[in-house]
Amino acid sequence: MAYAPAAMDHELLDPAGLSTTDVYRLMTDLVAPRPIAWVSTQDAAGRRNLAPFSYFQAVCSKPPMVMIACAWRPDGTPKDTLRNILETGEFVVNHVARPLAEAMNATSADYPREIDEWAALETAAVASLTPVASSRVAPPRIGQVAAALECRLSHAIPLGEGVAGRPSSSVVVGRVVAFQLAPGLLRRDARGRLQPIDPAALDAVGRLGGIAYTDTHGRFELARPKIGPDT
Repeated sequence: MAYAPAAMDHELLDPAGLSTTDVYRLMTDLVAPRPIAWVSTQDAAGRRNLAPFSYFQAVCSKPPMVMIACAWRPDGTPKDTLRNILETGEFVVNHVARPLAEAMNATSADYPREIDEWAALETAAVASLTPVASSRVAPPRIGQVAAALECRLSHAIPLGEGVAGRPSSSVVVGRVVAFQLAPGLLRRDARGRLQPIDPAALDAVGRLGGIAYTDTHGRFELARPKIGPDT
């Protein structure tokens, strides 16, 4: 019989009695590691946005579909990524590998809507990312990533209770209309069927609680970026 640790006495926490901050802490600490969707979008006028989301997962294979959860702002307005997706119905999920983790983290800053994160990264000398035209959707993908999923909006589901009757979050489900993969990632067997992609080649990054992240080699930390007079 396999060894099992002894049962422990657990502390019960009722979410109804916790602050939103404490609930967020438990959710992000306990549901980990989480894959990261580095989402590129643009609005109807072509203004680009780039932001990471760790409430992200694959949810269906036929057809291929993924979900991201976008929190609403404290003032009851949708974040730019959600606003753009609802406006245009398109987005790209870019894969995050360890060499791009700092650039990904920098795009999590709460930039004003009129700021283009692609250009902001160059101004801050964090990284220079290359926007590459997608094949099926309008938002560009990141040229430096190992893989990208071009998506069209399938469902947008409001959740929770935010300010003035607005949602606290929205689940966006997108149908993958194109897979983009870097040369050398794909392998096929003698019958032409896809073989598993080497995890070392992807060098994927996952999100833990707090400012902690993990990759295929271990754990590291990235402080949340801030913009404004104290930067």
